Amino acid sequence: MSNKAELIINGNKYELDIIQGSDGKSGIDISTLYDKTGMVTIDPGFFNTAIGKSRVSRRDAEKGELTYRGYSVRDLATNSTFVETAYLLIYGDLPNKDQLSDFSKRLSKHSMIHEDMINLFDGFPGVAHPLAVLSTMVMSLSSYYSADYEESVDKGVDHISRLLAKVRTIAAFSYKKMIGKPFVYPIDKYPYCTNFLYMLFSLPAEPYEVNPYYDKILNQFWILYADHEQNVAATTVQLVGSTKANLFASISAGISALWGSREGGQSVAALELVEEIIRNKGDHKAVLEKLKIEDSIFQSTIFGHSAYKTVSPRAIVAREIFHEFCSKYDSEILQIALKVEEFVLNDKFFKDNNLYPNLEFYSGIIFYSMGIPKNMFTLMQAIGKLPGWLAHWRELRVVSSDHKKARPRQIYSGEINRVYTPIEKR
Repeated sequence: MSNKAELIINGNKYELDIIQGSDGKSGIDISTLYDKTGMVTIDPGFFNTAIGKSRVSRRDAEKGELTYRGYSVRDLATNSTFVETAYLLIYGDLPNKDQLSDFSKRLSKHSMIHEDMINLFDGFPGVAHPLAVLSTMVMSLSSYYSADYEESVDKGVDHISRLLAKVRTIAAFSYKKMIGKPFVYPIDKYPYCTNFLYMLFSLPAEPYEVNPYYDKILNQFWILYADHEQNVAATTVQLVGSTKANLFASISAGISALWGSREGGQSVAALELVEEIIRNKGDHKAVLEKLKIEDSIFQSTIFGHSAYKTVSPRAIVAREIFHEFCSKYDSEILQIALKVEEFVLNDKFFKDNNLYPNLEFYSGIIFYSMGIPKNMFTLMQAIGKLPGWLAHWRELRVVSSDHKKARPRQIYSGEINRVYTPIEKR
């Protein structure tokens, strides 16, 4: 196969390099196209544009595969922990015992936030969305750790561990602020997910033991969310990071990208669907039949996934977690969710359109069943996605030898050569 592509414009031929991926797929390098031809490509949504080469994760839409650094997401969700998977994504390989121990100790060391930051929570109204609090508080870390903020752990500044550790504390505190209950500080001896659940649900005046099964589930779901190639949030982190903005500013931008319903908060729709069925006297068939005639079903955030032409591998793993959960716990929410799943997986319309219950469907139902309110769902996604964001940021800023500031071009389609008219003559 030739490693060159030929482009013909107005009879002139131009050669463009073909970049080969390790998975056998390839892309055309158009980085010199404008210099050679004076033309640019147009790709709204960037669905046919690669931001660059990456070794972090790989998605195969046709086969329904997702791998982190070459490991299948199923393998990791079944056997690994969130902290171990985070290390893999950020640094490229699974850690040995000493490396994992050191990484865990760093996360414990950095889990507290500066006491002055406690005062910042008082500036938010009680109804403030936890995602708004998280984004703002992550950005504020730039002020508390400003020295050498353009550097990384590789050069002696451990901002990566610092942020990964503190994000769960900030998230738990934002929840406590929302419900008007006292903050609970992290305990170093607890593992990552256990510590988060402890801060989220315990009270200073009462003993509290984290349910080990909830801890297991949270590890699994956060692994499933940890990375998904170049989604909008991950790309936002890289776009901001390409300017040499510090890590905290870059991640805060990624968190903000989750605000839109097309990128974050999809799990809320799952719970709202179940709630609608409850209001409809439990008639799930009537509600789902109604969905079929609505165009929005094809942009559904809880059925199917536009990034796959078959069932998403994350949905398959999440389905197994969901059924195990339902074998241990029972509620009206879970029973209706089971009926929705059965209907969707067996209905011809949903099957023909590849509209299966996806990761967001299962995570929303389970998070709520664990006691996590729905306005925390997007925040839960943000914590899970953080290792992938950190990995892409580090790959861009530390590993890459030729990273450039992102600067998209455009094709102007507005007015030309207009002359200013004084206001009295308009």
